[in-house]
Amino acid sequence: MTRQQLYRTILIACSAGFIYLWTGLGFSCFFKTITGIPCPACGTTRFILGDFSHGNPLGIIVGSAMLLPIGVIFDLFTGGDRVFRMYLWVEKKCRQPLLAAFLIGMLVLNWIWTIAKGL
Repeated sequence: MTRQQLYRTILIACSAGFIYLWTGLGFSCFFKTITGIPCPACGTTRFILGDFSHGNPLGIIVGSAMLLPIGVIFDLFTGGDRVFRMYLWVEKKCRQPLLAAFLIGMLVLNWIWTIAKGL
């Protein structure tokens, strides 16, 4: 992915997320509607909005990602590439088999926990 593609993707995805949070559009999870079980990210919106008791800890990651547009806009104004270099570094780390297995395992455990909570 090029720098321009990454920045465009971040700005579009985060804009969609902000619009969803600000407008409160109440569409249900497509995955849960089809399968009847919560998706791995079920509860993330509640967590971002401050419901830490019933939310999903994945919300910390998603909430942090919602700050990326600040870095992208800074890079666009200064001509820098900090966010792009960070993306390349994270992608390189996630391609390491041990770390990838750990992250996938944590996602699966989180999904089991979410199902067990009955979200």
